[in-house]
Amino acid sequence: MIKIPRSILPNFFTVGNMFTGFMSVIFTIRDQDLKAAAWMIVLGAFLDAMDGKVARITNTSSKFGVEYDSLADVVTFGFAPSLLIYSFFFYQWHFVGIFISFFPLLFGSIRLARFNVQLSGFSKDFFNGLPTPAAAVSFASYILFKYEYFPEPELPKIILILTFLVSVLMVSNIRYELVPQLSFRESTTRQKFRTILYWSSFVLVLIFPQTLMFPFMIIYILAGIVRYANTTLRGVNPKNIEADEE
Repeated sequence: MIKIPRSILPNFFTVGNMFTGFMSVIFTIRDQDLKAAAWMIVLGAFLDAMDGKVARITNTSSKFGVEYDSLADVVTFGFAPSLLIYSFFFYQWHFVGIFISFFPLLFGSIRLARFNVQLSGFSKDFFNGLPTPAAAVSFASYILFKYEYFPEPELPKIILILTFLVSVLMVSNIRYELVPQLSFRESTTRQKFRTILYWSSFVLVLIFPQTLMFPFMIIYILAGIVRYANTTLRGVNPKNIEADEE
């Protein structure tokens, strides 16, 4: 019987992440099935979260894993959403639409390169800038939300604002919190409340994904902006420690 080394296990999830990005591109180009393409990006975000958790559980985090994960993320959370929003609306604007649709890929790749350069260790406290999976899921969830409730009109202003906002936030220094671990040991009341809130929201999204995923992503995005504005006004400068995106 062939024994699979533990160090390979996280990379299975990374390959799965890359494959969902590839499938999103296939659904967009071949079938013009944008809902399926959007779901592939969401699935890729789940697999991306799992590879880091598996690496930590098995104690197999490595520089190779970080680099390989970033390559997969460029496909699933950079190229796939750029193509998705182009096929969804921006194709109507010809060259200008191509240029705007390029933003998620451009700023996402910059963010991932910056993350790899700044990475120190494998366990961090928070994200420095909007994570690329969150950015990609914002686009995917918007498309799923729109097809569910607003099949017409196209609402171009929303996708345009979302594209600019999310792209800039990826390369910003605005702090975004990690999803807290489901544990109450040695936690403060505030931490326990935040954990319950996060995981309750996660369960609700699983039950009503097309209804709640996009509103919750908007809340997550705006929460980082509000927190940044609040700390800036108070003169607080949190340490620049970025969360592990592997």
